[in-house]
Amino acid sequence: MQFKSFLCVNGIDNGQRFSVISGLIYFILLLAVVLFSPSAPLYLVAILLTPILALTSLRRLRDSEKSPKLMLLTMVPFWLVLITLVHIHSMMLLLTLLVVAGLAIGYLALLPGESGANYVQGYSGPVDMSSSKVTIDKTSQRVRVEPTLGGDENVTTSFATNSGTEFMQAEEQELAQNDHASGRDDQPLRKRAKPAAFNMAQLQQALQINQKWLFGIAGVLVSVMLIASIWSLIPSSEPEVETAALPENSIDTTAQAERISTSMPDGFSLVLEDDLLIMRWLGESGSPSKLWSLATAKGDKTCSRLRFNDGTEYRPLVVELLADTGTEARFSPLDTEAIIVDMARGGNVSLCGYNFSLKGSQAALGKVAAFRTYL
Repeated sequence: MQFKSFLCVNGIDNGQRFSVISGLIYFILLLAVVLFSPSAPLYLVAILLTPILALTSLRRLRDSEKSPKLMLLTMVPFWLVLITLVHIHSMMLLLTLLVVAGLAIGYLALLPGESGANYVQGYSGPVDMSSSKVTIDKTSQRVRVEPTLGGDENVTTSFATNSGTEFMQAEEQELAQNDHASGRDDQPLRKRAKPAAFNMAQLQQALQINQKWLFGIAGVLVSVMLIASIWSLIPSSEPEVETAALPENSIDTTAQAERISTSMPDGFSLVLEDDLLIMRWLGESGSPSKLWSLATAKGDKTCSRLRFNDGTEYRPLVVELLADTGTEARFSPLDTEAIIVDMARGGNVSLCGYNFSLKGSQAALGKVAAFRTYL
């Protein structure tokens, strides 16, 4: 197959070729996620893949004599999948969009094509595909000379090429002549069983008959998945702003530090005190105590590092167990921006033996203006 045909504007694609190209495009995009992680370089991959998807959609619509505007059925889901991979990090929303993309590709692939088109590997158009056709090797031709009485030099020659259809027809005719000469008529016993072929026309006809049921089932499935996706993006609780008083022995008892907090999907919170970032979660038991201190490098070693799944680490200044069973880890203001960005883009994070998932964290951080300024 020539790669020029992928960028052809004037040709046509049948349903099988269109579905294969579209499937490979999504496979390459998801493979790029593994190579580059869900980050901005995916946009470069998408820019390279978009023309190929757009042109195969255009050729398929031309083949089925549909409006080019239906290209939106394939292009919009593709870019929504890309935005979800890079920015939203919601697995449920990603699956929903992939289902929508698959249904759109299936719909265009099953549209009736142009009758009488001469397809070569599913493509018909101005690009020269002759190099991919099967050529006939003269050395593979078979010559059979019929014997004649009386030494007559006139002989009858028959040539059968290696092409499957003509060769099988020649064999069947030869067998039929031999049976007729021998007086046998057992052709039903020798009838060749032809392998069952995929009949696109019959599938299209069956889908057209049941298209109302199919559209209904697809609509219900997509609606349920879309509602579940939106629900998964809603934080478990509303962001709250709380004020914590300074210790009683503070000299300035009127001064208070404003705490801006947002709840993350996996049960922990991020708190801002001016530019100082605090990670807070509940669940520990025991009397209030200091679990780790960077100043003395003493305490629980599992609390000495905040580690993200990509290997990035930050050292908390202090980790304390409070009277309300809450644990708070305070970080240097120098690390505040970097930690918030990694919280929005990472997959998971661990501290003090706890492993927290970061799915949906970017949406939770984006709901609070104080955190949004760091993103």
